[in-house]
Amino acid sequence: MLRSIALFLLSVFLILPLTLRAQTAAVTPTSASVTLNLIPIDTRFSTLEGITYTQSGDEVRSYQDFHSIFDPLNDFETERLIDHSRSVYITSKLVESAGLIGAVVGVVGLLTSSSNQTPWWITAAGGGVLFDIGTLFGADAQTSKFNAVQRYNRFAYGREQILPQASADEKSLLPVAQPSVIVTPGVNAK
Repeated sequence: MLRSIALFLLSVFLILPLTLRAQTAAVTPTSASVTLNLIPIDTRFSTLEGITYTQSGDEVRSYQDFHSIFDPLNDFETERLIDHSRSVYITSKLVESAGLIGAVVGVVGLLTSSSNQTPWWITAAGGGVLFDIGTLFGADAQTSKFNAVQRYNRFAYGREQILPQASADEKSLLPVAQPSVIVTPGVNAK
Protein backbone atom coordinates (compact mmCIF):
# COMPACT_ATOMS: atom_id res chain seq x y z
CA MET A 1 0.00 0.00 0.00
CA LEU A 2 2.77 2.42 0.94
CA ARG A 3 4.67 1.52 -2.21
CA SER A 4 1.66 2.25 -4.45
CA ILE A 5 1.17 5.63 -2.77
CA ALA A 6 4.85 6.45 -3.27
CA LEU A 7 4.65 5.49 -6.96
CA PHE A 8 1.52 7.58 -7.40
CA LEU A 9 3.18 10.63 -5.82
CA LEU A 10 6.31 10.06 -7.88
CA SER A 11 4.27 9.96 -11.08
CA VAL A 12 2.28 13.06 -10.16
CA PHE A 13 5.21 15.24 -9.11
CA LEU A 14 8.04 14.01 -11.34
CA ILE A 15 6.66 12.36 -14.44
CA LEU A 16 3.61 14.51 -15.12
CA PRO A 17 4.59 18.08 -14.21
CA LEU A 18 1.47 20.13 -13.99
CA THR A 19 1.73 23.30 -16.02
CA LEU A 20 -0.73 26.09 -15.43
CA ARG A 21 -0.79 29.22 -17.52
CA ALA A 22 -2.23 32.46 -16.37
CA GLN A 23 -5.19 33.35 -18.50
CA THR A 24 -4.75 36.45 -20.55
CA ALA A 25 -7.89 38.43 -21.07
CA ALA A 26 -8.83 39.75 -24.48
CA VAL A 27 -8.52 43.38 -23.49
CA THR A 28 -7.18 45.99 -25.83
CA PRO A 29 -4.45 48.08 -24.26
CA THR A 30 -5.26 51.69 -23.43
CA SER A 31 -3.49 54.57 -25.09
CA ALA A 32 -1.39 55.16 -21.97
CA SER A 33 -0.14 51.57 -21.90
CA VAL A 34 0.64 51.74 -25.63
CA THR A 35 2.45 55.06 -25.18
CA LEU A 36 4.65 53.59 -22.46
CA ASN A 37 5.07 50.35 -24.47
CA LEU A 38 3.86 48.15 -21.60
CA ILE A 39 4.02 44.51 -22.67
CA PRO A 40 2.23 42.07 -20.32
CA ILE A 41 4.25 39.48 -18.42
CA ASP A 42 3.07 35.87 -18.76
CA THR A 43 3.07 33.81 -15.56
CA ARG A 44 3.52 30.04 -15.62
CA PHE A 45 3.60 27.52 -12.80
CA SER A 46 5.00 24.03 -12.94
CA THR A 47 5.68 21.59 -10.14
CA LEU A 48 9.37 21.24 -10.94
CA GLU A 49 10.33 24.80 -11.86
CA GLY A 50 7.88 26.79 -9.76
CA ILE A 51 6.66 30.14 -11.05
CA THR A 52 8.34 31.44 -14.20
CA TYR A 53 7.77 34.79 -15.87
CA THR A 54 8.12 35.50 -19.60
CA GLN A 55 7.66 38.64 -21.62
CA SER A 56 7.48 38.42 -25.42
CA GLY A 57 8.98 34.93 -25.28
CA ASP A 58 12.00 35.97 -23.17
CA GLU A 59 12.24 34.66 -19.63
CA VAL A 60 12.43 37.32 -16.93
CA ARG A 61 14.75 36.00 -14.21
CA SER A 62 16.64 38.62 -12.25
CA TYR A 63 15.34 41.49 -10.19
CA GLN A 64 17.22 43.86 -12.50
CA ASP A 65 15.10 42.56 -15.39
CA PHE A 66 11.95 43.25 -13.39
CA HIS A 67 13.15 46.77 -12.54
CA SER A 68 13.92 47.52 -16.19
CA ILE A 69 10.38 46.40 -17.10
CA PHE A 70 8.67 48.25 -14.24
CA ASP A 71 10.66 51.53 -14.44
CA PRO A 72 8.71 53.15 -17.33
CA LEU A 73 5.52 52.70 -15.31
CA ASN A 74 6.99 54.62 -12.35
CA ASP A 75 4.41 53.10 -10.00
CA PHE A 76 5.31 53.28 -6.32
CA GLU A 77 3.41 50.12 -5.30
CA THR A 78 4.96 47.95 -8.01
CA GLU A 79 8.43 49.14 -7.07
CA ARG A 80 7.71 48.59 -3.37
CA LEU A 81 6.53 45.03 -3.99
CA ILE A 82 9.54 44.05 -6.10
CA ASP A 83 11.99 45.68 -3.65
CA HIS A 84 10.30 43.84 -0.76
CA SER A 85 10.55 40.61 -2.72
CA ARG A 86 14.27 41.09 -3.34
CA SER A 87 15.11 41.87 0.30
CA VAL A 88 13.04 38.96 1.66
CA TYR A 89 14.58 36.63 -0.95
CA ILE A 90 18.09 37.52 0.27
CA THR A 91 16.98 36.95 3.87
CA SER A 92 15.48 33.58 2.92
CA LYS A 93 18.69 32.42 1.28
CA LEU A 94 20.75 33.44 4.31
CA VAL A 95 18.42 31.69 6.78
CA GLU A 96 18.17 28.58 4.54
CA SER A 97 21.98 28.42 4.28
CA ALA A 98 22.39 28.68 8.06
CA GLY A 99 19.76 25.98 8.53
CA LEU A 100 21.38 23.69 5.97
CA ILE A 101 24.78 24.11 7.60
CA GLY A 102 23.27 23.36 11.02
CA ALA A 103 21.48 20.27 9.75
CA VAL A 104 24.60 18.93 8.00
CA VAL A 105 26.79 19.55 11.06
CA GLY A 106 24.20 17.81 13.26
CA VAL A 107 23.92 14.77 10.97
CA VAL A 108 27.70 14.47 10.62
CA GLY A 109 28.01 14.73 14.40
CA LEU A 110 25.41 11.99 14.82
CA LEU A 111 27.22 9.70 12.40
CA THR A 112 30.69 10.22 13.84
CA SER A 113 29.95 10.37 17.57
CA SER A 114 29.12 7.19 19.42
CA SER A 115 28.53 8.68 22.87
CA ASN A 116 26.26 11.49 24.02
CA GLN A 117 24.44 12.20 20.79
CA THR A 118 21.86 14.54 22.32
CA PRO A 119 23.62 17.81 21.30
CA TRP A 120 23.89 16.55 17.73
CA TRP A 121 20.18 15.75 17.59
CA ILE A 122 19.43 19.27 18.80
CA THR A 123 21.79 20.77 16.20
CA ALA A 124 20.29 18.70 13.37
CA ALA A 125 16.70 19.48 14.39
CA GLY A 126 17.48 23.18 14.87
CA GLY A 127 19.07 23.31 11.44
CA GLY A 128 16.01 21.69 9.91
CA VAL A 129 13.67 24.14 11.61
CA LEU A 130 15.84 27.07 10.54
CA PHE A 131 15.82 25.80 6.95
CA ASP A 132 12.01 25.62 7.06
CA ILE A 133 11.82 29.19 8.33
CA GLY A 134 14.00 30.23 5.40
CA THR A 135 11.62 28.57 2.96
CA LEU A 136 8.74 30.53 4.51
CA PHE A 137 10.66 33.74 3.78
CA GLY A 138 11.18 32.48 0.23
CA ALA A 139 7.46 31.93 -0.18
CA ASP A 140 6.84 35.52 0.93
CA ALA A 141 9.38 36.72 -1.65
CA GLN A 142 7.65 34.76 -4.43
CA THR A 143 4.26 36.13 -3.37
CA SER A 144 5.47 39.72 -3.46
CA LYS A 145 7.05 39.20 -6.88
CA PHE A 146 3.84 37.62 -8.20
CA ASN A 147 1.77 40.54 -6.83
CA ALA A 148 4.13 43.06 -8.48
CA VAL A 149 3.75 41.28 -11.82
CA GLN A 150 -0.03 41.16 -11.46
CA ARG A 151 -0.15 44.89 -10.69
CA TYR A 152 2.04 45.64 -13.72
CA ASN A 153 -0.22 43.48 -15.91
CA ARG A 154 -3.29 45.43 -14.80
CA PHE A 155 -1.66 48.56 -16.21
CA ALA A 156 -0.42 46.75 -19.34
CA TYR A 157 -3.89 45.37 -20.14
CA GLY A 158 -5.51 48.73 -19.43
CA ARG A 159 -7.56 47.53 -16.46
CA GLU A 160 -6.10 50.24 -14.27
CA GLN A 161 -5.32 53.81 -15.22
CA ILE A 162 -1.76 55.03 -15.07
CA LEU A 163 -1.55 57.92 -12.63
CA PRO A 164 0.03 61.22 -13.67
CA GLN A 165 3.64 61.61 -12.65
CA ALA A 166 4.33 63.49 -9.44
CA SER A 167 6.11 66.79 -9.55
CA ALA A 168 9.85 66.57 -9.04
CA ASP A 169 9.87 69.65 -6.84
CA GLU A 170 7.35 70.35 -4.08
CA LYS A 171 7.77 74.10 -4.47
CA SER A 172 6.32 73.94 -7.98
CA LEU A 173 2.99 72.89 -6.44
CA LEU A 174 2.66 76.10 -4.41
CA PRO A 175 0.67 79.00 -5.86
CA VAL A 176 2.91 81.77 -7.04
CA ALA A 177 1.81 85.39 -6.92
CA GLN A 178 2.72 87.57 -9.88
CA PRO A 179 5.44 90.02 -8.95
CA SER A 180 4.23 93.59 -8.98
CA VAL A 181 6.25 96.70 -9.37
CA ILE A 182 5.00 99.46 -7.15
CA VAL A 183 6.61 102.82 -7.02
CA THR A 184 6.87 104.00 -3.48
CA PRO A 185 6.65 107.73 -2.92
CA GLY A 186 9.63 109.40 -1.39
CA VAL A 187 12.23 107.04 -2.73
CA ASN A 188 14.43 108.60 -5.34
CA ALA A 189 16.10 106.27 -7.78
CA LYS A 190 19.54 107.40 -8.86
